[in-house]
Amino acid sequence: IRKYVAIVSLEQRQHYKDDFNAEYEEYWNLHSHIDQIRENFRQFHEQWKSLTAGSETHQVKKDKTMKTVLHHSSVW
Repeated sequence: IRKYVAIVSLEQRQHYKDDFNAEYEEYWNLHSHIDQIRENFRQFHEQWKSLTAGSETHQVKKDKTMKTVLHHSSVW
């Protein structure tokens, strides 16, 4: 489904440009937020690889990870 049709005038071009600019900041903020979440999970993954399953450190990390996941889930 196309939201926009072919641009045929300068006025139409400006309208599309204004629409884009109006929504770009929100897009960029969401993109940055998702990048940060992805980086957090990458770091968690690296830390998980060095832990022994069932150890106290493993359980603490698991609990912290779940709290982080639940926090990010509630934000959305």
